[in-house]
Amino acid sequence: MKKHLMMLVALLVALSFAMPVFAAVELKYGGQFRARWHTQDNQDGTDDADDNKNFIDQRLRLYFNFVASENLRLVTKFEIGDTIWGDDKLRTGPGTGGNVGADSVNIETKNAYVEFNIPETPLTASVGIQGINLMDSWIIDDDFSAAVLKAKFDSIRVQAGYIAAQNTDVTDTNDNIDSYYLSIDYAGDVGPGKLTGTLIGYYQNGNNTIVSTDPASGYYTVNNPATQAGNFLFPVGSPFYPIGAPEVDSNDLFDIGVNLGYKMDWMAAYVSFVKNLGSVDFIDGGSADYKGWMVDAGANFFCGPFTFNLGGFYTSGQELDDDSNDIDGFAYPLSTTKYFSEIIGGGILDKFSISHTDVNGKNDLQWTGYGQPSNLWTVTAGASWQALEKTKLSASYWYFGTAEDVESFDGTDNSIGHEIDLYLTQGIVDGLTLDLVGAYLFADDAYTAAESVDDVYEVGARLQWNF
Repeated sequence: MKKHLMMLVALLVALSFAMPVFAAVELKYGGQFRARWHTQDNQDGTDDADDNKNFIDQRLRLYFNFVASENLRLVTKFEIGDTIWGDDKLRTGPGTGGNVGADSVNIETKNAYVEFNIPETPLTASVGIQGINLMDSWIIDDDFSAAVLKAKFDSIRVQAGYIAAQNTDVTDTNDNIDSYYLSIDYAGDVGPGKLTGTLIGYYQNGNNTIVSTDPASGYYTVNNPATQAGNFLFPVGSPFYPIGAPEVDSNDLFDIGVNLGYKMDWMAAYVSFVKNLGSVDFIDGGSADYKGWMVDAGANFFCGPFTFNLGGFYTSGQELDDDSNDIDGFAYPLSTTKYFSEIIGGGILDKFSISHTDVNGKNDLQWTGYGQPSNLWTVTAGASWQALEKTKLSASYWYFGTAEDVESFDGTDNSIGHEIDLYLTQGIVDGLTLDLVGAYLFADDAYTAAESVDDVYEVGARLQWNF
């Protein structure tokens, strides 16, 4: 008993010395909880196959910042979900724990990085797993293992970063995917409003993987079914390297991006442009040049409780009968997720990516939507009405087409269809909101190569609290 008492006293003494150290670190926390009901039909574009889905899912994100001072902090972000109610899967890993009993190992680490100011310099460094979004998701938007330096000079901010996108074998660089970027941002008062501008240079060294060549660009997807199953990142020589895929000797993708924005009391407008550069060299000789590009523009007009918007974007595509090696479709580095409309663009319900389907209802990637839009263009118009302090109604219209013709059942086509999205956002209590969603796509022949092209619909709801 005396021995245990002495151990307790020693522990209390140690804690008393450590308390000033603990007190020097401030804990800031927050998070987001959401639960969604989602039902949809005909995502594959035809009634010939039953693809109706109806489910509820939920997600919890927790943010913890440990702040030593204005010069040093540690940022962490954890996620539980997306968990489909009643779906237990294998009782381990992300998205599990939805079945009876609910216990599962399903916590993901989204962010874990240290951010600190470098003494006697204008530089701030962020080192670790962190979220990075460049050009409003048109270049990258994800969580990365990265090291980033930032500096601010009056109205100019400069950011430079290194991203380790893939390194599955530390003894061999063949499978490495390493990226480097430089971003220069400007924000300043010009006339009655504020002008913003961004210039970005991004370089991805894919070594001898085929990252970015497939599937978003359309390269080797239209004419080679062997590479239609996804974004293969395995190096040449790997037993998982896809049969029929080009054997890459080097893969260098460059992106040059420009964004301009202007905002006044009654209006906000923007335009963005990204150009793919670089090339892929093949082991058996020859090369393919990255030639894709995109442009995105829009404007919002504010009129009391009403907001009106106009806009659209264009992403280049691959010609069906193009016998050159050039990658004309707009390609993406690893990795991004771009949202826009509700059905084609993910929207609030964002559970499924949308792309052209073949006669069997399988994605053949002649065009892609939500996540990495390519060979896709759209024009949109919409409005929202803040009817009450906590009640907002929104509606938008989208027309979608393909930049280059795609295969349809009776030949080729370039019209995907007309989409209408409706939203009701209702504040409930203390920041808790409920969104009711309804979306309908009047599908045209370019949506799918199936003989019968049928319309697509989604309805659902999202309950969300940011705290």
